[in-house]
Amino acid sequence: MEKSINIRFKAASTAYGAVQYLDMGPINGNILLFSTGGGTSFKAALAFKWICREGYRILSINRPGYYDLPLKRARSIAEHADIYYEVVKSLKIEGKINVFGISMGGLSALYYASKYPTKSLVLWSAITGKYEVNAASANSFLGKLVLSEKGKKWISKLLKASAKYFPKTTIKAFLKTEADLTRKEKNTIAREVLNSPESKRTFMLFIESMTPMDAFYEGMLDEVRKAQQLEHTDWSKIKCPTYAVHSTVDIDVSMEHPKRLEKMIPNLTMEYVKAGGHFVWWGKEGEQVKLNTIRFLNKMNSENGQGVNQ
Repeated sequence: MEKSINIRFKAASTAYGAVQYLDMGPINGNILLFSTGGGTSFKAALAFKWICREGYRILSINRPGYYDLPLKRARSIAEHADIYYEVVKSLKIEGKINVFGISMGGLSALYYASKYPTKSLVLWSAITGKYEVNAASANSFLGKLVLSEKGKKWISKLLKASAKYFPKTTIKAFLKTEADLTRKEKNTIAREVLNSPESKRTFMLFIESMTPMDAFYEGMLDEVRKAQQLEHTDWSKIKCPTYAVHSTVDIDVSMEHPKRLEKMIPNLTMEYVKAGGHFVWWGKEGEQVKLNTIRFLNKMNSENGQGVNQ
């Protein structure tokens, strides 16, 4: 039987206005700030309950252009870190915390770790600097659906129905857009995701976090535009232990992004995998990524004691 996880949806009063966030896991657990990928809401953290089962308290915070937080509240992606900190501060959380960023959310996580007290940093498929949209991905059937300005409510319903009734086909569509894999490899990963009740459940939660698309379409596109305009990023100020994972077959976020981390972050453990391309947590190899992530977090937090954010 699955262990029950305490889930709390709240809003914090900040200098940026009311900011929605998800507070999940034990109140006295080690804090983990979760920065979700672009095009998925802060509710995407619901697919990461496995971290909470290890005793961590996840804070997943809304970003400008998503739901009711206006785009004008932040002029740059760097300010997302300031919004995150405002929420953390409103909860009377002091000292260093763990930070976890995925894809576009990796940028926000990096800005946070370079500016605010951070105990450890985890990055999966992270955008770390100027971002170039992969034309093949953008022009794929799924890419066109996600990027289309029109029919967002209809597309949201279509995506959820596809995932529910044709999950294998849906997973392979995502892999076609985000990974350089053979047809056989895509079939294998789709089968591995669906053969595990836990990974199948997290896949459906991931799909849920992408809808309703009209609620955060502006935020997603704004982040892409701002990431495309980045000229220089410097992560040399990040001194905390960092664990980063990137796929060698990721066709969304190019290899220059993890290589940038290797050049700039001194205390970095870099892991290259194949897995599901941009979805480094999918499939059998992805399960190992999740296990290694927990091992890293546990090691970083065992030195200070459970529940203590020093």
